Amino acid sequence: MQKTIERREATEESTAEVRELMHVMLNADTYTSLQAVSALGAVGASAVGPLVQALLATDSDARWTVAMALARTGAEAVEPLIGVVLVADDEIKNPAVWALAEIGDARAVDPLVGILRTSRSECCRALTAAALLKLGDPAGIAEVEKAFSQSDEGFPGLVMEAFEGT
Repeated sequence: MQKTIERREATEESTAEVRELMHVMLNADTYTSLQAVSALGAVGASAVGPLVQALLATDSDARWTVAMALARTGAEAVEPLIGVVLVADDEIKNPAVWALAEIGDARAVDPLVGILRTSRSECCRALTAAALLKLGDPAGIAEVEKAFSQSDEGFPGLVMEAFEGT
């Protein structure tokens, strides 16, 4: 019984810490916000759920900050981010794709290939292609090469800009 109470108290403390760090991340000056991003990454798994909720709910500028925090949480965020990229609009999908590339987990390759094949947004396709290149999986790279061969001459340049900027 005592261990259950201690776990509940630890969970409540962790939830309060995540809420406080997210508030700082979304409302403070750039330097302090980046410190909160790093701290949220260190919190890890317990920060993923609230961060994904924020990714889905915040304005576009804040989404990129939230994506940075999700990337810092690492592998724990991969499945939730895959869920986001499979169902979200491009404004939400793009920062999630970037976060998946930053994490570097091969589980993201197949969903990203699907996005590259089906997205109507050139920006989303370019970010996705850059993410696949960054992941370095042969199947993802082959899909990017296929997209290059089927696109106009400007698309590879957009992809490489996104790749070099990530």
